[in-house]
Amino acid sequence: MDNSQKELGLRIKKIRKQHKINQTQLANKLNKTLRTVQKYESGEIEPSIAIINEIAKIFNISPAEIMGYEHEGLHLNSLSDILFVLNELNKKSEIHFDIDIKRPPNNDEWTCSITFNGNNKKADNNADLCMFLERYADERFRLETYWTSQDYFNHWFEQELAYYSNCILHNKPVEIISDEERIKRRNELDHQMLLEKRKEKEQSE
Repeated sequence: MDNSQKELGLRIKKIRKQHKINQTQLANKLNKTLRTVQKYESGEIEPSIAIINEIAKIFNISPAEIMGYEHEGLHLNSLSDILFVLNELNKKSEIHFDIDIKRPPNNDEWTCSITFNGNNKKADNNADLCMFLERYADERFRLETYWTSQDYFNHWFEQELAYYSNCILHNKPVEIISDEERIKRRNELDHQMLLEKRKEKEQSE
């Protein structure tokens, strides 16, 4: 049994008891059998995200709270906080982003963007992040054009947080190398880049 699955079951049990309803009552509200609810709480089976959302509605809490995701400690009060988050993101092995900078005189506009390649096989969560950003762009547009309410957007976002809360990130291993080794690798990369530029030039001629 997965520890995270067992912990999820214990959280459901704790929340149910805090709201003073028994397993049978919760089963009825979910249109599930008593045995199914017991398996949820014991961690024997993992409830789907749809069930998590239903439980959240019953207890009037966020799905993320049921999943055990806590984000109250994250405060972005200055630009420095944003820069810190960006650097922390760069440390994760399951995520990779490219930085594209355009500015005059080579370009008409001054823009800077970060790009997540969803096909990057070395960054396992890039594809998930790309799929989320597609949905986020759509939901943000709907919010900003008054198709949906702020409450709806917040509820949607909480569901997304719950869904991805089990996608755990790990720090990249920090490699300590000597200056001699660093310079050697730098020269190898320079040589490789030079060969690639020559190849591109030959192909364009």
